[in-house]
Amino acid sequence: MTSITLLIQLLQEIELDESIDVHDNYYVMSHPLIQAVQYVASNYLTGDDGRGRIQQVIAAGFHVYPGEQDRFGWLTGCIQLRRGIIVFG
Repeated sequence: MTSITLLIQLLQEIELDESIDVHDNYYVMSHPLIQAVQYVASNYLTGDDGRGRIQQVIAAGFHVYPGEQDRFGWLTGCIQLRRGIIVFG
């Protein structure tokens, strides 16, 4: 299993789990599935080779976009799910 396949599977699992708390449109970071997504996304969607991987996540139906930015690029990224946002980076 590739890291992107794992990430997509985690995101799909989160979409199905209505018990994960969302506050102010953001998923609560203390949940283990959210922590796993943040870890995988931070390691595999960032850096020079992250753009191609981001496209794979987008192709799977998840909106990925920059959170905070500076003149050099993204400082954080966001993955929009049906119920809220997961921030990584």
